[in-house]
Amino acid sequence: MIILSLVLTTLAPGILASLHFSPFITVFSLVLGLVIAFLTYSLINVNWDYEGLYNYVKTLKKNVLSILFLISWIISYYLYVIYTSIYVSYYVLNLDGLSATLVTLLVSLVAIGLSLSKYSYYAFPAIAFSQMALVLPIGWKFSVSTVPVQLSSLFLNILSSSLVVVCITLSTFVRFERKFSFYVLLGYGISSIFLLYGSFLVQNSVAVYGTALGNIGLIFAEFFMLNNLLSHGFNVSRRTIYILGLVAVIASLIGNVNYTLFYNSLIYPSVTLLYVSLFVAFLSIFSLYRRSILHIVLGVIALTLFAYGDYSVISSARGIFFLESVTSLILIILLSILLSRERRLARILKG
Repeated sequence: MIILSLVLTTLAPGILASLHFSPFITVFSLVLGLVIAFLTYSLINVNWDYEGLYNYVKTLKKNVLSILFLISWIISYYLYVIYTSIYVSYYVLNLDGLSATLVTLLVSLVAIGLSLSKYSYYAFPAIAFSQMALVLPIGWKFSVSTVPVQLSSLFLNILSSSLVVVCITLSTFVRFERKFSFYVLLGYGISSIFLLYGSFLVQNSVAVYGTALGNIGLIFAEFFMLNNLLSHGFNVSRRTIYILGLVAVIASLIGNVNYTLFYNSLIYPSVTLLYVSLFVAFLSIFSLYRRSILHIVLGVIALTLFAYGDYSVISSARGIFFLESVTSLILIILLSILLSRERRLARILKG
């Protein structure tokens, strides 16, 4: 139950049900999304431990790639933890003023606090099944989203929408027995149902709280996995983790001053770096499954999706946000190259 609910929380069915893609796009997106889910399942079958994707990157035996993954993944999800509480208040619940500020604070405190508590694993079932209950299609109205006319537009929409499930890769950052890895595919199958019926129905007023809870669950899961990687993988002290949590809460509060600028300033570099980290992580497929033609083909598809994800983010950014995306990408690569030359750091990474 805990493993399945953990996977479901990373997939956020409360969000998937609200996306309302066209049925045609949804079907093809689910097929491409299954590639990411299956490869995540395959990686877990190699090793399922707290270091998650980093465990697989280490099999590439390239310090520069290990560092590139760590920096991009940690920064990406840490920024996500900060700006998503703003997103819940202003964009999902449509609040403003003092009420938005208080909800932002509450969301940050609850999500981060739960992720650091000794009862954190038990929060996954509550979050997963509560959001699913809130987005059950009771009282929803039938409405089929239109399919884009141009073939090129249709193709790009399929690529973009297939990436909504990338957070399933968070499920690698826990320690479970590999025999339970099938829960990854089961969780994906269950979540697919929500995306499917969301293509034919428009949600009611209650479902918005399921969408909000889906986002809160992602904040919780992301800081939980960050904690696992840092504390178990690199022996980062509990005090340091608490400080990171406190800084995230304070930063989200500051974001209320100008929530639009704050949200956009963080989301572009965050998503840019996310796809970089996933691209590097899934290179390990070619190392771990070098003799499997199926995995090699699916690995190429996954890398294409992640590369397109970065292209999509950068090409859609304008002005200062474009500069942020490009600069973050260049700086992370340069920093990784420089740090890879440090022998002491290299020994730590190998350990």
